[in-house]
Parts: sequence; structure tokens; C-alpha cells
Amino acid sequence: MNHQPKGRWHSGFSLVEVALAVAIASLAIITLLGLLPQGLDMARKTSQLTTNSSILDQVIRNYENMQWTGIPANGTVTKYYTDEGLEVGSDSKELSYVVLVDFNQQTSLPQTDTNQPYLRRIVIKIASSSSPSFQFATNNRPSYAVFNHLIAKSR
Repeated sequence: MNHQPKGRWHSGFSLVEVALAVAIASLAIITLLGLLPQGLDMARKTSQLTTNSSILDQVIRNYENMQWTGIPANGTVTKYYTDEGLEVGSDSKELSYVVLVDFNQQTSLPQTDTNQPYLRRIVIKIASSSSPSFQFATNNRPSYAVFNHLIAKSR
């Protein structure tokens, strides 16, 4: 015997419909969580590339604008930067990058064996490290980026 009046239906979801909805939602959430580490890694790499670019631009601009006699012919210079690309001292609490500018590279033009007096090659090594004593050794190679640049002056 049916106790419901005609034309009136019970609304709601069956247990099977609820189980299917939960399964689909769980699959979507698990897929999104699987992409999270890749997204975080990509964001970290992008941030590091942006900072490296800013630091590289500052270093190159400083040496290109410097008087020719102020640019060392040989030797290295160590600089320190924050994670925002601002130069700081080696004792700063905000130290995030150690930069080594190497002037020991031979600079000659193709088909000549002599060094060019108005041309200098600099190698810029940028390490993401908060230690001012970071060593740019060959065994640390994967932990820093290396950039080459030529500076040409007419006098």
C-alpha cells in the first residue's frame, strides 16, 4: 500500500549517485595535488631566473660603465646580493646570492693570437647560497649558473 499522495515524489540522491560523485571529486583532487609539486618547482626556477637576470644586468652594467682602468685585467671579485637582486655586504642577514666575477679569461679575436687591449671577457658565476664563503669549485658545478660577457671599450 502506497502512503504517498499522487503527484508527489521524494527528492534526493541514491547511495550509488553519491558514491559516484565522491569518486569523481576524489579523482579530480588527486590529479590537482599531483600537479602541485611541479607548479611549485616551476615557480622557484622562474624566481631564480628572474633574480639571476637582474644580478647579471647590474654586474654587466657596472663594468661597462666603469672607466677602462677600473676593470681588473686579472683576478676575481666577489659580490653579494639579496633575493630581490640588491647588492649587500658579506655580513648581511638578507644574503641570498653569491656572485663571482672572473677576469682571468683570455680575450682574443678569431684568427689572432694576441690579447686585445680594449676587449675584456668576464665570466660571471651566480650561486644561490646564503653563505658568504661559498666555494665555486668544480664539484659544486650544478649549484650555480655561469654567464660569459665581453666588454669592449675604445679607450
